[in-house]
Amino acid sequence: MSIVNTYNMFLSSEKRTGGTSSNFQTALFKPIILSSPNNWFTVRVGSAEIPYVFKLINSSNNVINYSMTRDSIPYGGSITLTPGNYNILTLLAEVKAKLAVSIASIAPWDPTNLFSFTYDRSTGHATFSVIGADTLATTITISDNSKVFLKCVGMTGSFSFGYTSPSLRMNAVSSQNVNVSQNTAVYIRSDSFQQTASIENVVIDNEVSDIIAKVQITAQPQSYILWTNPTDLEVKIGNRILDTISLYLGSSTAYRLDLGNLEWSLRLTVHEWSNDLSRQDLAINMLPPTQTDEGVQQLLSEREKAIEKLQRLKKKLVIE
Repeated sequence: MSIVNTYNMFLSSEKRTGGTSSNFQTALFKPIILSSPNNWFTVRVGSAEIPYVFKLINSSNNVINYSMTRDSIPYGGSITLTPGNYNILTLLAEVKAKLAVSIASIAPWDPTNLFSFTYDRSTGHATFSVIGADTLATTITISDNSKVFLKCVGMTGSFSFGYTSPSLRMNAVSSQNVNVSQNTAVYIRSDSFQQTASIENVVIDNEVSDIIAKVQITAQPQSYILWTNPTDLEVKIGNRILDTISLYLGSSTAYRLDLGNLEWSLRLTVHEWSNDLSRQDLAINMLPPTQTDEGVQQLLSEREKAIEKLQRLKKKLVIE
């Protein structure tokens, strides 16, 4: 097995022929075609430069549904969090402000100064509570429609908090450590490369993967992720011809992320592989004798003798 052709592509989303900056297509001016039907391609991302402007809380997960029962009267609504990368304190403040405004708009009750959403650094848990100012039993339930938000505040499902009297509260405390840093990697994906052997469990469980690189995030938001592939990871693909390259970016929580129209770039290498033994013989024949074993030397010697014999027979036929 040997590499018979190598194609290096230096691509930027800015020079795309279609799509958006975070999901783009590039048409190759010259298609890449297998030189033999028995060969195959592999692809490898060698490096990438990606702006870290995408947000954990975004338009795919920032709507939080809730319900409330106050004095036995049910209410329901939702809040929309401002997209961003929060720490736990700023996230709790955002939820507190948005929830108070929303409740005041649907019920004859203003809890603006009654909510207490806190974080305990020593335990890593958040606490949701409401101070009772009257004797009207009140319960607020945050639904589980946004898994990313729940993980941010350390919850594994819907949770409720409230009070039955000014002195009797029902608090909701995180069942696990809060996690507002869920985006630990960027996944470079492609739907133009035909993969069958790769499996992923990133966004959902057990599916055929279209990931061609996993880029670990070590930069801070509002900076650049500068990544060089530290391994020899290559992905085998089933394509016979490559004429258009489609690339898109995903996060640890979603298939796609939004770069806000900022551009990114990468170095992509395509190798063509072959099991053709004659090609391997040519490669071996170019090695110094010290790099070949006795068996290979014997085969090469026998081949040379056969060639010399054929040449002698050819000369004899010409003379006759």
